[in-house]
Amino acid sequence: MLIQPLIEKICTDSAVKVEFDIRRCLRSRFNKNNCVHCLQVCRSGALELHEKHIVFDAEKCTSCMRCTAVCPRDAFVGSIDILSLLQDLSNRNEPVLLSCEKRTDSNDRIAIPCVGFFSEPLLAAINSVVRRKCFIDTSRCAECVNNHCLTALYRNMENAIHKIKGNGEVRLECHVDKQFDSAADGKNGRRSFLRMIRKTITSMGKDTLNFQFSDSEKTEDSHSKKKGRDISALLYSFSALSDRELSEKETLLQYFFSVSTDDHCDCCPLCTGMCPTGALKRKKENGMKYLTFTSGDCSGCGLCVDFCRKDALVLKSGFSRDPGIPLQIKTC
Repeated sequence: MLIQPLIEKICTDSAVKVEFDIRRCLRSRFNKNNCVHCLQVCRSGALELHEKHIVFDAEKCTSCMRCTAVCPRDAFVGSIDILSLLQDLSNRNEPVLLSCEKRTDSNDRIAIPCVGFFSEPLLAAINSVVRRKCFIDTSRCAECVNNHCLTALYRNMENAIHKIKGNGEVRLECHVDKQFDSAADGKNGRRSFLRMIRKTITSMGKDTLNFQFSDSEKTEDSHSKKKGRDISALLYSFSALSDRELSEKETLLQYFFSVSTDDHCDCCPLCTGMCPTGALKRKKENGMKYLTFTSGDCSGCGLCVDFCRKDALVLKSGFSRDPGIPLQIKTC
């Protein structure tokens, strides 16, 4: 009885898709927001600006995944679970190859939707969790309709490697190693096939369990406080590193964010209400008001800065402490 659903699931998952939730878009959360990150990277004409709102045409989308890599609010969602990918990479003791899932001749490789989904922070996170070399297959990207993603990948890779070199070992390469191009033996072929079947059955099981929940339980509020894709990846990688790997933690900390205030801040609730991830929080205690900031929740979208009527907030790249611990940044 599982055969037909399994086949349908595999066929469905083979189609790379991008979904857009306009309610998660920064422009929808704050009508004066002028974010254009997705518009700047889309080459297919699938995204347009209409009356200050982003309009997505799924028919024109070529699934390059660039929008998923640059959107700070995760309004665009791809067909891959980033945390599952990082966990898979961290559990492998051999060199790995990340290869486009459109390749039908791939043997024992980890399938990715498109190299366009790699942001610089994600590349740094991957480098910190892999145990051996991690190759990103770009051998056929030039022939693809999404070949423009190569420029972004090379730029992000160069920037990430520059930061990694100062603190740790570079394990990422945009290269196809010959050992991955050779025909897989029976063992590797079976292992790759069984891995795909196992992941598919697991996914089906999760879908079945989710179906049993009520609509109120399974429906996510688009305005709920939730960490962004890259921040979640960075936190996973940061927590996976030991205290002995402090230098590699320093690399990851460069991709977190810091928020500070000036004397004009009076701990009003505007920034905390606007913050889409809950990085900023306000509390009252013993007649005092406190504003706290958790870097591990901040996606760097800048809505708090835009919404502050007193221009009292400053957002910067980089953090120097444990990103998961709230930091008191103002007392009023």
